[in-house]
Amino acid sequence: MKKLLSIMLILVLALSLVACGGKKEEEGKKSMKLAVVYTGLGDFWDMCGIGGTKRVEELKTEYPDWTIDLELTGPSEAGVTAQIQVVENLISLGYDGMTVAASDAEGLTPTLNAAADAGVFVLTMDTDCPDSKRAAFVGTHNERFGRKLAEFACDWQKDNGGAKIIIFHGAVAQLGMIQRLKGITDVVAENASNGAELLDYQSPVDISSGQATVEAMMLANPTWNSALCTHAGGSMVSAVFEENGWNDADKNKAHAGVLSDDTAQVINAVKDGFATCTEVQKQWQWAYNGVDLMFKKIALGQDPPSDFVETPTFYVTLENVYDDDMYPTRQ
Repeated sequence: MKKLLSIMLILVLALSLVACGGKKEEEGKKSMKLAVVYTGLGDFWDMCGIGGTKRVEELKTEYPDWTIDLELTGPSEAGVTAQIQVVENLISLGYDGMTVAASDAEGLTPTLNAAADAGVFVLTMDTDCPDSKRAAFVGTHNERFGRKLAEFACDWQKDNGGAKIIIFHGAVAQLGMIQRLKGITDVVAENASNGAELLDYQSPVDISSGQATVEAMMLANPTWNSALCTHAGGSMVSAVFEENGWNDADKNKAHAGVLSDDTAQVINAVKDGFATCTEVQKQWQWAYNGVDLMFKKIALGQDPPSDFVETPTFYVTLENVYDDDMYPTRQ
């Protein structure tokens, strides 16, 4: 009996040593918690998250002594109040870094400052909070984005009396939308001698009223020939085109639909001829670069190379819409 007890005691001690050894090994592994915060939820932001997840997996291979937890999140309802709650919750949970797409630059700045003051490494993406304590902005040059939308329409309509533009506009409080609208108005002014004119721009009250907003602008401005979309709601513009059968070559020359981004609905609208063009961002790179910059600062002490890390945009038309290489987000 004593011999049996001795054997059992030896086994217990051995197991304890193994357990302790495993715990010490786990304790020796460094860790960080990172977050990428969207303005909302949906296909556009899902594609952004792909980039962040990809970079985390690469970093785990490059730095096996680090554990990286990545939270991809955003408010379930639109607006800065809901986004503030998301950011405040991440601060309370002790996140080390966050990359935030600001739904309202002015409204979100105090919360981002509070995060930075709490020791969180803060970046912005998509739309900036330049007066906050964020370390850098990762994303599209939004004024140039707007310029490219208008340049396409003005070139398309140069032999048709000039572009008569209506705009389905994004959230008016977002700095990125303000900058895009400025880019458009600047190009229209530059092309005024060729007949270019900005007739109207409207933002929907909510996503469900978007298509009605587009149709109302068309009815109120019967001379329009170019419909631009400054945000990811282009599917509603293309739906109006589809309902009116504007998908043959002659109609597309008279009615140019210049949309934004590469959601499935927008890409299909280009393929089916209901949109003339879409200007695509590289939103997957926002989270990819955001994760990379956060890790390098927190783990290696490296500051971002500049306060603006730009991801250029590109046009997708019927000529290149079937080229899979145009959509790295979907690969």
